[in-house]
Amino acid sequence: MYRLFAQNYWKEKNIPFHLEFRDNQAPFPVHSHDFHELVYIYSGNAMHLTKYGNYEIREGDVLSIKPGQSHGFKKMNNLVLMNIFIKPAFLAQDAFHLGNTAGYGALFEQDTKTAENNPPLHFHLSKAQSFEARSLIESMRRETDGASAGYVTQATSFFLQLLVLCVRAYENIGQAGDNASVRLVDYIEKNYLKNISSRDLMLVSGLSASSMLRTCKRVTGCSPAEYQKKLRMLSAIDDLVQSDKSVTQIALDAGYNDSNYFSRLFKKFANLTPSEYRAQKRQG
Repeated sequence: MYRLFAQNYWKEKNIPFHLEFRDNQAPFPVHSHDFHELVYIYSGNAMHLTKYGNYEIREGDVLSIKPGQSHGFKKMNNLVLMNIFIKPAFLAQDAFHLGNTAGYGALFEQDTKTAENNPPLHFHLSKAQSFEARSLIESMRRETDGASAGYVTQATSFFLQLLVLCVRAYENIGQAGDNASVRLVDYIEKNYLKNISSRDLMLVSGLSASSMLRTCKRVTGCSPAEYQKKLRMLSAIDDLVQSDKSVTQIALDAGYNDSNYFSRLFKKFANLTPSEYRAQKRQG
């Protein structure tokens, strides 16, 4: 087994992270490193190898590998991922006061012996969290690639937002782990482009109307209808940034037959019209 060293990756000493994008990642032998690593799975799947056992990883999964922990990948199936290498010194200083949360302690354990005697952490982001994570990662990449004035500050700001997102997502696993909430959110995320009724959600979750509403708000932070609309807007944002589709087509793909109505909803969501949002992101 070999070891990766931080000194071989960091070009800008003032940035606390280093990004390594992998499109169609090849099998990677078991290894360790002297830095923290977050791995976000964009798409595809593979087998993640650890000394405590192997398991499948897929789109929306996040891996947290601490210094000294060993891992690898095999049985790749069009795996696309982003490796985010993190300087241990940055995490240890906790200048941004994240260290007093249980999620931060679990994800970024500072004691090397404790870390080495435990497996890497693995958790899954909801569809909404995945949209947000991808947006933050792409903003980090855009800032570091562009190296414009103030890019270190901007890139670090996006990075901190990503850490907070991961900490909150990890802490919510225990709160959202019951079968009813999993079935409820999973149903919305798989069917958000369709018409979803309260009755549908009550049937799939096995909850009363009031319990279903409370559960959805606890897990997603909003009502079922609001979460569905959020997923549609985030899907539209992906299309605006990643494709050359017309706004009318994007509206249709997001479940809205009226592009004017879609544009009004989008402006409330993003504080910009769809065309303004696309132009701003492409200029950035």
